[in-house]
Amino acid sequence: MTEETKERIAQATKALVGTVPFADINVTSIMKRAGLRRQTFYDYYRDKFDVLGHIYRTEIDAAAAFCGHYQYWPQTLHTMLAYFAANARFYRIVIAIDEQNAPEDVIRGHLSDMIQAILTDLSRTHHLTIDPDYRRFLQDMLSTAFVDELRRWLTAPAPVPVATLETHLGTFLDGSFAGLLNQAAGPVVRREA
Repeated sequence: MTEETKERIAQATKALVGTVPFADINVTSIMKRAGLRRQTFYDYYRDKFDVLGHIYRTEIDAAAAFCGHYQYWPQTLHTMLAYFAANARFYRIVIAIDEQNAPEDVIRGHLSDMIQAILTDLSRTHHLTIDPDYRRFLQDMLSTAFVDELRRWLTAPAPVPVATLETHLGTFLDGSFAGLLNQAAGPVVRREA
């Protein structure tokens, strides 16, 4: 019953986020909605922010199965944006939470890890060595840009269609990856022998 209980708590939290101001959601209200004892919450989560992080990580991992492969990044982008579009109401609220342990930090961290995996695969596929400082710079820059644009899209009064967002982000990411390939003889990227 462990995973089932954890998922019941997550789904109760997700349902509450759509109906109650986040500041009014607490462990008691989550567990009442889940139909479980209050203390059970702490067997699975530290706080309500931890639950939001779990929801994102488990749902995005299920939606975007191609995360670590350079050749599949366009499909990964497509499935990620389809996920955010399908859950726009929830993430419109979640992305606006500006507190310590904000869900935005979890999303940015996940994207940074995904970009690191893609860059590692790109390096292996094209026999490149990317300077570690430049790799960290790219991870931070690309993940921050993605989250900023996602926030802008989710909170816009009249957001562009998700296909337009996908085209814009895809062009941005493609240019970044192509730049690495074009700089293969430069100071931050070297072709391996």
